Amino acid sequence: MSLRTQLESFPPHTQLLLFTTLGHVYVGMLTDIQDDSIQVTRSDGSATIALNLNDISGVRPLIEEREDRA
Repeated sequence: MSLRTQLESFPPHTQLLLFTTLGHVYVGMLTDIQDDSIQVTRSDGSATIALNLNDISGVRPLIEEREDRA
């Protein structure tokens, strides 16, 4: 499965973790896919970043776990 197919398979408004080949991690919602780039927006809509598909090494949905405190 290609990275583009993976990205397109996530439901709208899913928070994603995007890992880059340079070791950066971005969190946000996928808002646009072009030929060789994507646009990711923060959940609060305050910032948008464009990433080249060739620079992305992995993607997965963000799953926040509840932290139990004693």
